[in-house]
Amino acid sequence: MSPQEIVEAFIDAWNRGDAPAAFAMMADDIVWHNIPMEPAVGLAGVQALMGQFPPIEGTEWITHHIAASGNVVLTERTDKFLVGGRWRAIRVSGTFEINEDGKVAKWRDYFDMAEFQREFA
Repeated sequence: MSPQEIVEAFIDAWNRGDAPAAFAMMADDIVWHNIPMEPAVGLAGVQALMGQFPPIEGTEWITHHIAASGNVVLTERTDKFLVGGRWRAIRVSGTFEINEDGKVAKWRDYFDMAEFQREFA
């Protein structure tokens, strides 16, 4: 698969609610950085950080634009999460770096913290 196809499959795994499939697509030493928060390092670090979020009942990441150059894939998305029976949405620009094994090695999402806090308060 191309880097873009890998990212599309990664997003699809989240949208299906298949966290094990999404985790399997991550490198063991992944760095996940939600700008402006602190990064999570390693697969265990990503899983621990995700465990701090409220329980998610559904996910719908809508990709508006996607572009790839080499092993880097850029996305412009709206990420929607069903939490407490209510959909919450944030606008996100994401950067994914795919390693030579075809896994997500670096994942950075850029979003407005005020929008995040408003949606998840």
